[in-house]
Amino acid sequence: MSRDPNELSSAPPPPLRSSEAAPARRGSSESPLAQSWRDVLLRLSFSLPIDAELDQLTREFMDGLSTILPTAAFGACVVSSNGGAPVVLSRLPVGTSATFERDPTRLFPGFNDERIFELDDGAVGSTLHLASPLQALSPLQTQIGTQAALLLAAAVRRARLYIRAEDSARSIRKLQAQVVQNEKLASLGQIVAGVVHELNNPLTSIIAYSDYLKRKAQSRPESEDRADDLERLRRIGEAAARILNFSRDLVAYARPAADVPGTVKIQEIVEKALIFCEHEFQGAKIRISREFDGRLPPVRGMAGQLTQVFVNLFTNAAHAMAAEGGELRIHMHADQAQHTLTIEVSDTGTGIDEDDMPQIFEPFFTTKTDGRGTGLGLSIVRGILDTHGGTIHASSAPGEGTAFSLTLPLAVVVPSLLPPRA
Repeated sequence: MSRDPNELSSAPPPPLRSSEAAPARRGSSESPLAQSWRDVLLRLSFSLPIDAELDQLTREFMDGLSTILPTAAFGACVVSSNGGAPVVLSRLPVGTSATFERDPTRLFPGFNDERIFELDDGAVGSTLHLASPLQALSPLQTQIGTQAALLLAAAVRRARLYIRAEDSARSIRKLQAQVVQNEKLASLGQIVAGVVHELNNPLTSIIAYSDYLKRKAQSRPESEDRADDLERLRRIGEAAARILNFSRDLVAYARPAADVPGTVKIQEIVEKALIFCEHEFQGAKIRISREFDGRLPPVRGMAGQLTQVFVNLFTNAAHAMAAEGGELRIHMHADQAQHTLTIEVSDTGTGIDEDDMPQIFEPFFTTKTDGRGTGLGLSIVRGILDTHGGTIHASSAPGEGTAFSLTLPLAVVVPSLLPPRA
């Protein structure tokens, strides 16, 4: 006669010691199930899911364990591997009411006997608890608890491996998407170089002819049409200059670095960038505050690229303060212990909204609504600092201004190149 594989096995387990066989001789409610507990645990080991959350896995395990331990209380504390709250679940015997604690050192403090089995599941602190309300746990119950702890630990390990595999797969998919995007940007850079080359010549001609026509119109006698023509010519020149600046920013963003690193004095770079940005400060009530001296140590970098960094930062600050004026503060200090030079550039302009802060270094993102922003300035700044081994951090409050903190590694000066001591 064939046996249904889903039924509990009627084959008795290996002979038990007299102390283990005693409960069966007394005819307790546990003895019929105790004869097949190995089969139940075996089936449970195959049925527990590996792609479930730890709380679901633990709950299914305890549902299965309750069929072979109906007169005992048991619980589990499974530590989360990602730093979250542990999973703590319990089961009480039918008809029993007791206080259940979430303390992993003792889940059933009101019970007479409680055994704690540590789980070797890859995380420190996971435990399985087995308790008896009145009498002490029998040797058979303890043996079942030992085997059940091994089963639960193995199931949790498999679940943790599955979770890590899923995380790795998501990371790989994300990296693949980034690689595809980088390939697109690389192709865009090659395309842009050719497009900009074709645009520069006609744009330069447009700007030159608009300047010529503007000067010619200014030399004509006063008339109503003269003022309108001058305004139209001014707008033509501004629009052409905006397109030309945008195309140059695209080229700067896509062009690989060709400069040779060397020893650079940042204070000289900053002064040069301020001169380049004088046209942005003219007509605006902007004060420039310098907080550094000439004794700062040099950094290792490329002067042309570092100049572009500060030109972009100063230009953004000037645009943020153009309406009501303000103060541009530049502060530098060296940290010899960290071997870095920190430059802080802050303004008292309009500031940046909190929702926009995470995106300010992304290509083509701009908060300027007047058409002056290409969305590439801060992307170029971060790219240059990355190639120099530096960092940049931003903080801002709407209506109060924006601050950028830059760090660059100090240059290593060979002692033989130092000037002789006096």
